[in-house]
Amino acid sequence: MVMQGIGGRRLAATVLLVRDRIINGQSDVEVYIQERVSTMANFPRATVFPGGGVDSRDFADGHGKEVWRGPSAEDWALRLGVEPHVAYALVFAAIRELFEEAGTLLAEYTDGSGLVKDTSHFHDYRAQLETHEISLTDMLQKENLAIRSDLIVPFARWVSPEGNKGQFDTFSFIAEEPEGQWVDGDTSEASSTGYFPARLILDGWRAGLLRLVIPTWASLFELSQFRTVAQLMEFTENITVEPMFNEAIDNPRYAEFYQALRKERF
Repeated sequence: MVMQGIGGRRLAATVLLVRDRIINGQSDVEVYIQERVSTMANFPRATVFPGGGVDSRDFADGHGKEVWRGPSAEDWALRLGVEPHVAYALVFAAIRELFEEAGTLLAEYTDGSGLVKDTSHFHDYRAQLETHEISLTDMLQKENLAIRSDLIVPFARWVSPEGNKGQFDTFSFIAEEPEGQWVDGDTSEASSTGYFPARLILDGWRAGLLRLVIPTWASLFELSQFRTVAQLMEFTENITVEPMFNEAIDNPRYAEFYQALRKERF
């Protein structure tokens, strides 16, 4: 079973969890971020979105249809440009990581009682998922749940340049905060978490208060162009997810990031 991305890189998934916010009488889009602890092997102290690597537990194990609702893995494969079994794993990894790190669960009850609105009684599963004691499929089956693949949308794909310490092929998704759910930062991977407008996060980076890597910076830059989640979601309907390699360096939209990076090095 193929578990690698382009050039043998590890597949990964991140989720931009967004919500509308009125600030000083003006609407804006807030996104949930976390600052990684200094002991993390990859991107220590960086400000990132919830996410992580795809692993074997994210692939279908014969129970795929039981725990999946919404557009199929085949539909997702067309949008992401990968094989259906890889698309399945990427969607599962995205939803699992979001639940592990933010306590937000994009799922519904299989008895027809609707979307999950209170995740507090599922809290103990988060640590078990993080330590690989169980898989998300195990949890879903035990609690009579199924993921909702229509509650996330593809946003971008970033491929680590050659020579980077961490070699990842990372797919980014966007999800709107589900009604009735509240995020929390109860994860061992983050020292601080919270919702902030993309513009404010970028201002913190400009002031030297935050560390951002280019995929995060670029995603924040794109988010900062929108004032409502509805506008953002309309934009994603026409997104083509193409792998982004070193060409980002020559993209004028990202010039500010690379100019700042060059100043740091010299």
